[in-house]
Amino acid sequence: MAQIVTSVREAVYQIKKWLGVNEAQEGEASLKMGEAAVMRNFKVTDGGALKKRAGSKNIAGLMSGYTIEVDTDTTSVLLTETGSSSTFIIMYPSIEVDSVGNLTLTGTPATVTYANYEDYVGYYYKDSAGAVYRFTGIAV
Repeated sequence: MAQIVTSVREAVYQIKKWLGVNEAQEGEASLKMGEAAVMRNFKVTDGGALKKRAGSKNIAGLMSGYTIEVDTDTTSVLLTETGSSSTFIIMYPSIEVDSVGNLTLTGTPATVTYANYEDYVGYYYKDSAGAVYRFTGIAV
């Protein structure tokens, strides 16, 4: 049997009932057993127990690199105008996947208008709901 010797004095306590997060004012650090000042990476079970939640990298399997593929079969109309156009859309030249699997637009943003849209075909746009689109041009 191995024994690990350390100079750190730690104690392990079993929390049988989760009492919640105690957001007491600064200086009022009287936490009861089962309360926490801050809660990260834990979940509360149906019975009220506190259980460590697995990290999102392990859950989503995001420990390896990803290649982004664009759906070329689906086309969406982002904007329809009649008459002269004064609308602009902010687009980015490239896209990446962050450490938890979210798409992130990268590069220097460009202001795309009707007058300069041909220079930005292939750029990416993210709407307010978080959907990402690859710009293929304007249908006249």
